[in-house]
Amino acid sequence: MNVRPNNIKFNPVKKVIKRGLQHFAAAFGRHTRSHKEPQLLVLMYHRILPQNDKRSLIEEPGMMVTPETFRLHINILKQHFNIVNLSDWVQLNHDGKELPANACAITFDDGWVDNYEFAFPILKEMNVSATIFLVADMIGTDKMFWPERLARLVTTIASDYPQHWSHPELAWLQDNPANYQFSKTPPTAEELSVLIASAKAFSDQETHQRLDKIEKTLQINPINCPPSLLSWQQVNEMINAGVIEAGSHTCHHIRLNENTATDILRSEIVNSKAIIEKHTGHKVKTFCFPNGDHSSEALALVNQNYNSAVTTRSGWNTATSDCHLLKRIGIHQDISSDRTAFLARISGLM
Repeated sequence: MNVRPNNIKFNPVKKVIKRGLQHFAAAFGRHTRSHKEPQLLVLMYHRILPQNDKRSLIEEPGMMVTPETFRLHINILKQHFNIVNLSDWVQLNHDGKELPANACAITFDDGWVDNYEFAFPILKEMNVSATIFLVADMIGTDKMFWPERLARLVTTIASDYPQHWSHPELAWLQDNPANYQFSKTPPTAEELSVLIASAKAFSDQETHQRLDKIEKTLQINPINCPPSLLSWQQVNEMINAGVIEAGSHTCHHIRLNENTATDILRSEIVNSKAIIEKHTGHKVKTFCFPNGDHSSEALALVNQNYNSAVTTRSGWNTATSDCHLLKRIGIHQDISSDRTAFLARISGLM
């Protein structure tokens, strides 16, 4: 079992250095300069959850910001950018029309119900648009992404069934670099993050199958909770309010890499678009690659069916960027909780 590293004494120094770098990046980053050609910053959010929300206790730190922090971000963005709808900016660029010098588009991945609960009211109040990339076959169901299933399972075992840690079915979970001791104490958010990262060595389907087997063998059901994802009614309410546009994030959040069969690629990329359009009555123009993975075949299919697509590659875009491989900057609470930290994050320097 791994031992927790004793590096606490170095943390204050690291924090001072990091804070100094943040101040520099906030003051001199890309957002502070004029450019010869129009710039597009695309922000990648996932979940908006209050600190005291029970769901935040089992979520990875890199997946969420609080409503207060999200409101702060929008206020800052309004001072430095023209906040645009992503598909509108792409269309203007395609048509050769004038683009704002500094534009910013807000995106959310996956379609979490908390986007409706906490992000939507803020967007509506502040008259700001955003794109939510939906996993088409999971919207309106009680299905979970495997990271959430894994987090709930580990937390449930620690709290209620610690005697199960010695079961052979759990051996694959314990073979990882996390510092978690697999005890009666539930893992921290950071420990969960390492466990989830380790599980990415398996395919999504294999991880779901392993979790199915654990739950069946040990007769554990940690899924007794409200739906994690949006309903179609909520999606349509946000669209009809004029602040949300729906994009596709595949049907099942499958990674579209070289190991993914052609028929699955086509189903995930093409069918997801049709499903969302059927439920919303609106054309789906944008696509988001799960985990940022894309093979050349997947990219070709996306080019054929969507006007644009976003990746997880970090950075800004220009009018000459490939509109089907747009870069984004991921935003979460730990790196953006105040003005300086947020500006440093979007600066292009950190």
